[in-house]
Amino acid sequence: MTTNSTFQLVNERGWRRGLRNLLRAEMGNWWQTSSWWVQALIWVGVVNLGIASVIWGSANQAPEGLALYALFSCLFPTIAIIIILQDAVIGEKESGTAAWVLSKPVSRTAFVVAKLIAHSAGVLVTMTLLPGAVAYLQMSLAGDAWLNPLNFAAGMGIIWLYQLFFLTLTLMLGVLFDQRAAVIGIPLALAFGTQLLISAVPALQFVLPWRLAVGVENEMPSVIESVILGSAPSSWLPVAAVAGFVVVFTAVAIHRFRQQEF
Repeated sequence: MTTNSTFQLVNERGWRRGLRNLLRAEMGNWWQTSSWWVQALIWVGVVNLGIASVIWGSANQAPEGLALYALFSCLFPTIAIIIILQDAVIGEKESGTAAWVLSKPVSRTAFVVAKLIAHSAGVLVTMTLLPGAVAYLQMSLAGDAWLNPLNFAAGMGIIWLYQLFFLTLTLMLGVLFDQRAAVIGIPLALAFGTQLLISAVPALQFVLPWRLAVGVENEMPSVIESVILGSAPSSWLPVAAVAGFVVVFTAVAIHRFRQQEF
């Protein structure tokens, strides 16, 4: 996604210099094109068709449907997030757009923050809220009673946190590397290889996002399942750790981008 929209004169100073214009351009790439509704349709379908056969087959299968919802809402949208974000910085470096934008009265921090805000908002709506709303209706209608809406909203918040982990990781790698192979390969390897890492080093389940979405069969539900059902998860450490990683990835991306030459 590019930021080559027309700029308007603003009076922002410091790290916010140019943020409004950059954010307007980045948001436009989501909301003024077909991108948002195409992504929404894809993920409403992927998440909800995947659980429909389970929860409508028998009301007794509602717990399995909730586990699938947590899994599908986290793992599969991650692929799209990585693909979208892998080009967010590198693409603009290669095209010269980044150098052109930064030749204007724009701070480097604002350049990164605008991308973070716009993509986070796009992911929140299209990959978390809309698929989640449909899943909430499905699981509530298929079960014996309506799920608590506040608990379900909290569960969606943790799904978004899971997605933000890979969004900020990919954004950071786009700043650190100039080749797409590393930017797309490292997050994908982590997303789908975490289970192997946890098997080798069990303590990693408390610092990586895996346990947010995936529990231990017949022993422990995922954090998302527990929160939606209104019970305390076995540990809040994965939530705190993933939130910390999101902050660290963002800080590293901003710090390194401010040091780069174009």
